Amino acid sequence: MDGEQLVTPTRPDPRWGLPVFLVGFGSYYLVSLVIAALVPAGDTHSGPLLLLPLSANLLLGAAPVIGSLLRGRGLRADFGLLPTARGVGVGVVCGAVSVVVGVVLSLAVTHVLHPVPPQVPTGGLSAWTLSYGVFLVVGAPITEELLVRGALWGALEGYGVPRGIVLVFTALVFAFLHLDPPRLLSLFAQGLAIGAARLLTGGIGASIVAHAANNLLPALALLLVA
Repeated sequence: MDGEQLVTPTRPDPRWGLPVFLVGFGSYYLVSLVIAALVPAGDTHSGPLLLLPLSANLLLGAAPVIGSLLRGRGLRADFGLLPTARGVGVGVVCGAVSVVVGVVLSLAVTHVLHPVPPQVPTGGLSAWTLSYGVFLVVGAPITEELLVRGALWGALEGYGVPRGIVLVFTALVFAFLHLDPPRLLSLFAQGLAIGAARLLTGGIGASIVAHAANNLLPALALLLVA
């Protein structure tokens, strides 16, 4: 019609993911430090306090969710949250590769450095231990992937960073996120494998599947030890 102007819809700038990543990353460590200062370390390895450190992990995913709702197009459009059938297959394969490289490198580092074994939940198998194991397989992959290979990955691509460099950098961030120096090399390699699922499919749905497959082994080991 005369006098009307056609307005071309514009895609939201994904670079909003960078401040979202910094907020999520910073709040996670701040809450972790508060928990470490207020609760003795041994008290968080049994009973309801076992789940207390997981409250900090939830902040990793909360920041991208809020950022996507306020600045983006929603979780599905911004991050590719729901995997396709192909995404599930790619995720399972990348997760299996992640498990293999993680075990091999962890054994190699243990042989060289003889690090102190990480503390595991005590008190036998309980609802709290089972909940902890479920969070390792379901909760942690979602929150960590939303932040690292969702918000951060999208922001770096928005700034024009080549995808290969994005893959390596996010894997490095993923490794340091866990604050576990003896496992730094294996976590970096696992981050590459998990990130490959994101690279091959274009969404974090596949990397969530890969991350969940990777965490399944330690979760089962935890429950068997308990």
